[in-house]
Amino acid sequence: MAIVPLALIFFVTTEPSEFASSLNAVGVNYKIAYSVTLALRYIPAVQREFFEISQAQQARGVDLSKNVRITKRVKGMLVILFPLIITSIDKIDRISNAMELRSFGKNKRRTWFRAKPFKLVDYLVIIGSVMLIGAAIALFFVNGGRFLNPFS
Repeated sequence: MAIVPLALIFFVTTEPSEFASSLNAVGVNYKIAYSVTLALRYIPAVQREFFEISQAQQARGVDLSKNVRITKRVKGMLVILFPLIITSIDKIDRISNAMELRSFGKNKRRTWFRAKPFKLVDYLVIIGSVMLIGAAIALFFVNGGRFLNPFS
């Protein structure tokens, strides 16, 4: 519950291209970094497509309201998910063909359009995070793997 709001803030405020270039700057392979970028950019498109398919199915008479039995709602969701999967596979195929036609993956290194160089603050945050994680791991072993329990 504590991580979900932080993850949402991160995804809303971070430009996917900058995130991918940062991953690559840290040492992640550019193919993996670009895959993460594609996934982050694809989430709103899938949401939009789901809404459009849902509206089309409701116009055809598929009832997804809470007034219907759960089995009928599950069947209605399957009617939505099947076209969503098909359109997603079609988009993935088009994207992979475009990447292949542009020789993606041919070179060992890649340049980034939205790259930002690391600053002193970035290095300080990384060092602080590593120290915080190290302290948490050290305390875990010092306490014998037990967390604070005020009732024991």
